[in-house]
Amino acid sequence: MGRRGISTKIFGKEENVPSENPSARSFFYWVSRISEISGIFCAVSVLVSAGVLTYEVLMRYVFKTPTIWEIEFSVYLLIMATFVGAAYGLKHGGHINIDLVTHLLPPRVQAHLSFYTSLLSLAFCLVVSWLGWEMWWEAASKGWRSDSLWGPPLWISYLFLPFGMTLLCLQYLVHLSNLWTRLKTGSEERRHGNDERSEK
Repeated sequence: MGRRGISTKIFGKEENVPSENPSARSFFYWVSRISEISGIFCAVSVLVSAGVLTYEVLMRYVFKTPTIWEIEFSVYLLIMATFVGAAYGLKHGGHINIDLVTHLLPPRVQAHLSFYTSLLSLAFCLVVSWLGWEMWWEAASKGWRSDSLWGPPLWISYLFLPFGMTLLCLQYLVHLSNLWTRLKTGSEERRHGNDERSEK
């Protein structure tokens, strides 16, 4: 834990979450913890998916008794890992970054660019989350089911997109807070340096 905040990992290194407001500090802490837990849970789901597919191969080609649920169940697990695990990816800098040009820019410009592109990303995730929740509610309220032989309720699989995007939006708030703190701290350090040079 830092002097003025709690420590969370952003882009693979420790970052200091602003702690002037106790409520904000608690909010950022729990968002960070939920993102971490969701990532671990999604990693387990990928392993379970692999195990289910292995089980189906054995049942189909060794014991000649194929099942009707394993492929769809595995697909649902992978969809969950993709969307629900997105917040964990952002927290640890796991999302793809195309920095062919941006790494040539000055650090200050890179920080501003990262902040504003993160704002755009947050806006996009908010729209996707809103539309996803509408789709989920329609599936749940109308009792939609899969057309497969297994036929599970579709509200279960439809839940992964809006839930994952909501977690990603919350993690973006933490990420933007850290970026804003870095920008503000950099401005204060430069101002302090200019004042010292003026005094000399």
